[in-house]
Amino acid sequence: MGNVRRYFRYDVEIPIFFETADEQESYQQQTYEHLMTAKEAAYLKKLNRDIQLLLGEAFSGGSETLQIFQMLNHRIDFMAWILSALMRAEDPRKQPEYQFRVRSDKNTRLPETRKKTKIMPLIEGMVVQINEHLHELIEVVQNSIEGKIFLYPRKIRPLFKAKDYVKNLQELADNGFAPAQVLNLLIEKLNAYERLLIELKRAYLAKTNNETWAVQKVNLSAGGFSFNTPSKFAFFAKMNVFMKLGEDILVCRGRVVLNKFLPSISLYKVGVEFESLSKAHERLITLYVQHQELRDAMRSLEEPQTDNEMDETVSREVGDETDEPFEIEEI
Repeated sequence: MGNVRRYFRYDVEIPIFFETADEQESYQQQTYEHLMTAKEAAYLKKLNRDIQLLLGEAFSGGSETLQIFQMLNHRIDFMAWILSALMRAEDPRKQPEYQFRVRSDKNTRLPETRKKTKIMPLIEGMVVQINEHLHELIEVVQNSIEGKIFLYPRKIRPLFKAKDYVKNLQELADNGFAPAQVLNLLIEKLNAYERLLIELKRAYLAKTNNETWAVQKVNLSAGGFSFNTPSKFAFFAKMNVFMKLGEDILVCRGRVVLNKFLPSISLYKVGVEFESLSKAHERLITLYVQHQELRDAMRSLEEPQTDNEMDETVSREVGDETDEPFEIEEI
């Protein structure tokens, strides 16, 4: 049997939020259905059809303008593809084409044109905006926790607006100027996916905003944590854990390894073992609990205890030593 006391443990009160994988899956399904409604899907399908139809009718096969518009449309489609996976909380890296599409997009450049037009700044602005969105989405994928927990630390970016670059784009489109008509549709498509990204980030923010987490007493170590709760958890249930330790936010995965009913207080003692915790995060937790113990010890020296309080402290410390360990070796 391994050393179940290999990590220093201490009772701390911290802002914490956790959910089981089943709860996450249910939440994500609700999020996807809320974001990608049948009406939204039909709208995007029609938008794509209108873009393809206009590109085919208005431009010849070798047109430089056509190449530019196809490039913009292709990159928006790539953004939509990643976004669709994230809305389902699926890791797009599991798809065989992911690496190819990432490499292909990195090599995409705005085609050179022989003639500069007044709408070129608008096109360049769209390229920058799409770049920012793709960088963010790929960053979210790469920084995910085991491809299961996706975080969105960047601030919400405003929707792309044609008027920031060209004041009369709509007027040009209304007068039958084909490039303006295509750009209008492409911007409408980009905005549609930008709104989905904004709503997805807001949905996650409601869950991952540490200001909304309840402060809870847990027995914490670099190996995991335990807490008392009226709820019963299934053994080995996967759990997503969000904690605030001082100024640091820690997000990790764990599994339930203890679920013991305590008749004296009519609560369950639940133990969660961390999985694949990095050395840096182990050190962060260890330093935090050691600091909390030192702080409490200093406070106890500043506040003289009565005989009864000292007896309670000794009793509590003895009780801590006899607590059933929740590391996996004991299960």
